[in-house]
Amino acid sequence: MPSRQIKNTTRDNKTYDGYLSEPEGDDKVPCILLIPAIFGTDDEMMELADAWGADGFVVTVPDIFWRVMPGPTADMEKAFGRYQAFDVEQGYKDVEDLLKMLRTNPRCNGKVAVLGYCFGGRYAQYAAARLGADAAGAFHGTMIEAELNPMPPTSCSVSYHFGTEDPVVPMETVEQIRAAFAGHDHAAIITHDGARHNFSMPTKEGYHAGVAATSRQAVLEAFNTLKKG
Repeated sequence: MPSRQIKNTTRDNKTYDGYLSEPEGDDKVPCILLIPAIFGTDDEMMELADAWGADGFVVTVPDIFWRVMPGPTADMEKAFGRYQAFDVEQGYKDVEDLLKMLRTNPRCNGKVAVLGYCFGGRYAQYAAARLGADAAGAFHGTMIEAELNPMPPTSCSVSYHFGTEDPVVPMETVEQIRAAFAGHDHAAIITHDGARHNFSMPTKEGYHAGVAATSRQAVLEAFNTLKKG
């Protein structure tokens, strides 16, 4: 499966690193913008991107923290430090530019999903609500509750997954998100009993293989709707 390091370009012609994974062949397929956790585009995120690519999507993972501290880090203090220094409004602009870039990819069928791991949850929700993303998914996504007005259109497929034992996204926050999506025919806000934060990330504390597989399958089914006519 083809994958490579790429350069992303902003609206003001600045460049920064990214990772692109594509399925075999030359068919037109949907694209996924994968926004990583605070650890950045590390080997784990690239492997996860490759798995989504193998499922038939063009996937890009940007070095989303490039303006603060580029590159991946396993140092929790540094990861939290750059998260706290991250300019949210500028992040919205960078995500918007990335979506436009994906839509121009020669293999794109015109449909783009945004998938957030932890930190990326907020940007998946924002992209679905404000930037015209065709689907949104998130695993233990943080700060989604900050982006509930406006809401994504009811035509947008949404699949968000949370662990009941996640102190970072407590159940009262999940219930707030679930209530906001009440009446949204194509949204699923799902909780997984006993799962903690990072349940979807194989190299992180809190990983839960069973929940990771179940939640991933649900997001895959939501994103597969973008392959239809």
